[in-house]
Amino acid sequence: MRSLKPDVSVIVPCYNEQDNIENCVNQLDQAFGRAHIPYEILLVNDGSTDETLKRACSLHDSYTSVRVIDLVENYGKAVALKEGVRRARGDLVAFFDADLQYTPGDLVAMVAKLNNGIDFVNGSRDYNGYGPSRTALSRLYNRVVRVLFRMRLKDSNCGIKVLKRDTIGDGSIFNYGLPLIVPLLKIRGFESTEHEVILHARNSGVSKYYQDGQFLGGAQNVRDITYHTIMLLSLIAHAPLESARQAMD
Repeated sequence: MRSLKPDVSVIVPCYNEQDNIENCVNQLDQAFGRAHIPYEILLVNDGSTDETLKRACSLHDSYTSVRVIDLVENYGKAVALKEGVRRARGDLVAFFDADLQYTPGDLVAMVAKLNNGIDFVNGSRDYNGYGPSRTALSRLYNRVVRVLFRMRLKDSNCGIKVLKRDTIGDGSIFNYGLPLIVPLLKIRGFESTEHEVILHARNSGVSKYYQDGQFLGGAQNVRDITYHTIMLLSLIAHAPLESARQAMD
């Protein structure tokens, strides 16, 4: 099966997800198998310090659909996704989180929406898996993005997405960070739609971004807010160049 070209490449960044990774692969395998969609799963180990890599290699031996990419060190989710995309073989590329806060069935439904001129499908969370503080911060950010970029999509920072390969190009969609992939693609003229997805509470492991009970989600989340604010201003400044760049391609 590894020699056959898949229709969909599912990129799964993994950082210290030893308790989730097996169930994640199993659920993805069942969902795409039921839909009869040829697929591959790329598990990108982002410098995990637990047994994530060991279990990923075991899954590679058990599932012909699974490939493993080991980044050795921790570079962050954006780099993990970019490296996964660089090695993906499918005409469609999907982003999915190893923590199973999203449902593989929603991902399959999003794949089915990529027709009639749609270039990418973005998830829209119901926020049932987040607490009130994290939900408020996320919704505020999305509201700011919608106003600044005049977007209809409600949830640009949702971690589950499906894209046609030609929207990704040279990988520059990651230049402004993951939350700004959606507005960047809009600036470049790609057509999109949204699919409502269920957000589950994390059952195992800990969040890499947000700490419940800490002011603004803890020090790491404050650093992320600062970084993404800078990237937001950068995208606003470079929007004319990004639009012109796509027109020349």
